[in-house]
Amino acid sequence: MSTVFIDYLKRSIIKGRAIRITMFRSASNLFRGICIAATLYAALFFAHIIVAVQGWEMVFRFIAALITLMTFTVGPSIIVLGRVQSLEQKIQANAIGHSVGLILSIGLAWAYADQSFDMLLTSAFLLITAILHSSHRRVLIQKRP
Repeated sequence: MSTVFIDYLKRSIIKGRAIRITMFRSASNLFRGICIAATLYAALFFAHIIVAVQGWEMVFRFIAALITLMTFTVGPSIIVLGRVQSLEQKIQANAIGHSVGLILSIGLAWAYADQSFDMLLTSAFLLITAILHSSHRRVLIQKRP
C-alpha cells in the first residue's frame, strides 16, 4: 500500500498565525499501477528514440518488443506493476487498459507501417489488443464469488 503525503500551510485570518496540516491518504494500488505503467511506457518510448539515433539496432528491437508487449497488455501490466489485489480494481484496470491499449495500438501500427496508415496492420493490432483484454477480463470475472 502506498501513501500520499499532502502538506500545506493553513493561515488563520482571525488569529494571524500559521497552522501546518499534514494529511495522510492511501493511494490505491490501481492508481499506482497506472502511474508506474504510464511512466515505464514513456521511458521505453523515449529510450527507443535515443537508441535509434545511436544506431543500436539490437537494443532498438528489444525496446520495440517491450513497447509492443505493453501496448497489447496495458490492463494486465497495470495490475502487475501496481500489485493490484482487489478483484474489482483488477476489472477496472482491465477496462482502463483496454481503452488505452486500443489507442496505443493505432499508434503502434502506424509506427510499424513506417509512419503511414495501414488498414490491415491497424485492424490486426486492434484485434490483438481486444482479444487479450477480453480474454483477461473473462478470466477475472470467472474468479468473482
